[in-house]
Amino acid sequence: MKKLILLLFIPLLSSAQHQNIDDSYFDKNISLKFWKVNGIERSAIVYVPEKQFLKNAPLIFVWHGHGGSAERFIKRFPVHKFWKEAIVVFPQGVNSKSPWDINAEKTGWQFKIGDYENRDVKFFDFMYSYFLNTFPIDDKRIYCTGSSNGGTFTYILIQLRPKVFAAAAPAITANVGLENITEMNLPSIPIFHTSGKKEYSFSRQKKLVNHIIKEKKAKYIGYWNDNILTEYYKSRKGNLVWFTHNDGHRWRTRDTKLIIDFFKKNKKQ
Repeated sequence: MKKLILLLFIPLLSSAQHQNIDDSYFDKNISLKFWKVNGIERSAIVYVPEKQFLKNAPLIFVWHGHGGSAERFIKRFPVHKFWKEAIVVFPQGVNSKSPWDINAEKTGWQFKIGDYENRDVKFFDFMYSYFLNTFPIDDKRIYCTGSSNGGTFTYILIQLRPKVFAAAAPAITANVGLENITEMNLPSIPIFHTSGKKEYSFSRQKKLVNHIIKEKKAKYIGYWNDNILTEYYKSRKGNLVWFTHNDGHRWRTRDTKLIIDFFKKNKKQ
């Protein structure tokens, strides 16, 4: 395992303020961690449960969108509040190109498989190794979710690391890291895909979801968890839930609990 460069515990507020970080969401269970990965300083905000819960803990990675930050994401989507027994990791992206940011002026994740020599996949690999070697993780309950560019990176990760995750929940993205969705090679895990009906890419997301249904040979069952905004498809290759809200390009704060409920119901066999 590569050497951990720096561990900064958030309750040391003077250090946090020196880093120009808003400390309004801090508590004793949240820390900011720094690592150097392939010569690049990377970081993540991490929630670790109380000691009595740290036995076979679930592990959740939560990826912000392009132009976003881990700091804003943990405040808007407090995943840890809905699963206090889980270790929750909010990684911070670095400047990255996208079709809407060709000069890489904003932070985010690789847009396609192979971009930046899979720089962000290597960052995930480093963190994955770190958490498995540092905490008592239940390797049958490791999950991945993200919004927009973070949703794209979720699709990239489950394709490139197909044996890691018990389930995944990409949100508001039609991009899977490939030129053509027919090239996609998804693992047989449950997927919860979130879309906003008023967003610009809704028709492409619908096409993506229909392709996944076809590839999984999934059968429509009805609503998932009695939620009328969902379509539930059952498959031996991993069930699929498509959740569509009536807003635009948004992962809404109140929808976070749905994703965590989905994760709680799905453990790797």
